[in-house]
Amino acid sequence: MHHVAIENQPAFEELLYQIHDEHRFIRDIQEPPHGSQGASGSQVRYFNVTNIDPQGEVHQDHLVTKSASRLERRVLHLLSSQGCAVPPVVIPNMTGDERALVYMPYLEARPPLDLGHPESPLTHSIAEGLAGIHAANRNQPPAWLPHTSEDFLGRLWLHAWREQWHSNLEDPEFATEFGAHTSRLEAAMERFIRTLEALTAEGTTLTVLNVDLIPDHIRLWRGQACFIDWEQSSYGSLYLDLPNYFTVETALVYRDALARHNYPIPEVEFLSTITKVMMSKPR
Repeated sequence: MHHVAIENQPAFEELLYQIHDEHRFIRDIQEPPHGSQGASGSQVRYFNVTNIDPQGEVHQDHLVTKSASRLERRVLHLLSSQGCAVPPVVIPNMTGDERALVYMPYLEARPPLDLGHPESPLTHSIAEGLAGIHAANRNQPPAWLPHTSEDFLGRLWLHAWREQWHSNLEDPEFATEFGAHTSRLEAAMERFIRTLEALTAEGTTLTVLNVDLIPDHIRLWRGQACFIDWEQSSYGSLYLDLPNYFTVETALVYRDALARHNYPIPEVEFLSTITKVMMSKPR
């Protein structure tokens, strides 16, 4: 760990104000070894910031900077301005095409894997946060956000399974045992694409998506779930954000949360659609 001089200290001060709702004087900044905050390959730096509150008490906050794409910066700015389930964030540069820093608290408490039990407080918190994001942006496509329908394979990383599958087929033993399943997988992919096209054409469920909703991108901020890593964000059907975390059973918790955000979907319609999406998605 070493002391660092940060030329953009005002961004840290602004973040501390967001976190504590009061101005804090920064006395010292130290950079410890890397932690475990999810980064999707982007450069992440970690800082212990010693600061003093208006009463003279000394505190230490653990803060993070991430080198983020313009797309991620824009999504974080949008969701933060809406009061959605993202961590406090300061984004000094919103315009450049190149990567630029975003400032956030270090979200150390990762949600445990609870198998998505429908009565789990974590499941309810995740459902509430995600439903809030989807409802706030439904049928309001930002002009700068790409649509999943422009490139389903690329936006949803649907090409990854095919690349890995054909790589595996280069192993003669694998090819002998599993090669006959290739046509079934390709047929499943075609069904999934048709399902996506139908959802997009239907139109009423289109919203801002995370697309990459894996456990490592769900963190806790003051006991509530929030979502980080919006590098793959796009605009499409809200059902596409559900299969990576929810089961058919726990997805009903999300449906109930969505209704509380003034977008009720009849249970039969919701279950029919989410089941179709989950069953048609290639595994």
